[in-house]
Amino acid sequence: MGEAACDLLGAELALDRLEAELATELPAHLRGLARAHADGVATPGAPAVARRPGSLAVARAALVHPVLADRALAQVRLLAPIAIEDEPSVAAARAADPTWDALAVLTVARDTAARARFGIGFLELMHRLHGASSSPPPGVWPDPVDGWHAADEPLGIRMVERAWRDLAARHGARGTCRIVQSSAESSRARAFVVESGREVIVVIPRTLDTPAARFVVLHELGHAVAALVAGALPRIVDEAAAAYSARLIELEGALDLGWFTPLAVRARERRRQLAIALDAIERDQVGAPARPTERPPWALWHDPGAQAAYAGAELIADRWWAALGPAPSAGAFAAALSDEHARIDGGTFLPPPR
Repeated sequence: MGEAACDLLGAELALDRLEAELATELPAHLRGLARAHADGVATPGAPAVARRPGSLAVARAALVHPVLADRALAQVRLLAPIAIEDEPSVAAARAADPTWDALAVLTVARDTAARARFGIGFLELMHRLHGASSSPPPGVWPDPVDGWHAADEPLGIRMVERAWRDLAARHGARGTCRIVQSSAESSRARAFVVESGREVIVVIPRTLDTPAARFVVLHELGHAVAALVAGALPRIVDEAAAAYSARLIELEGALDLGWFTPLAVRARERRRQLAIALDAIERDQVGAPARPTERPPWALWHDPGAQAAYAGAELIADRWWAALGPAPSAGAFAAALSDEHARIDGGTFLPPPR
């Protein structure tokens, strides 16, 4: 057996072992994360296998083999952000009071960690992993949409379960989506993919009484659809799937009464403008808003490098909405996800391991 074949076999065996360990540890961890989020308590850290330096090394080593690249890239997307956030300098900066000055320190720490591990800056790394590119130049910081956060008649969990059944039927989602209502008033809606293609938990707010809250729930249900239809996806494709599904809130009669709001189209445009502006702030782009809020938005502190993916996801969702409409034919949505996934991963390049 030649040296190249031996390298490939060794990389494949190591990747097999890593995937098996993650498949053993991650589901229980993610169920625990969902429970903690629903209860409004501190969430547990990533499991040991995901934080072990050798795990990321295994995934990166497998990336150089074309036959393993798809599997390896999925693991790098999971493990690289964990490794950077685990760097002592990053963890210390993240523990500070979230001010704009503290964000500047945290940004430098993340960038330094990324360059040390990958030889490229943090934003470039995240954009490559997410399948995103830079957004258009920002405009003005968008004003709030009047009424978007105004309380009205609340929806109960049964209405959310009915909406899920509708979405699953429209898009051919198979598997389990468990909807859990939070016991904490402050919990955000959030989807937890326990096992791609098999099990998702969606935590919804305790009170679902504003158009904004209803949109976010549909958005998270869209993530559940994508996970059950297509499995692990690049961030930009996953966000596009969620954005596409959530556009049903804009279409009167598409779902049960209580979901539609005429404010949704304006709110979508504001979200797009915000993503572009926040991406420009992250990249320190000329024309970016200068500290437009008293404190940094939550996303810049806790979900760095994602804004370009959000902005790009809306463009993909635009294409899907025009091509597929609100009720795609059988298999059409899965095919759209697969095609977009292949397009994104075909252009993803990461430096080889050092």
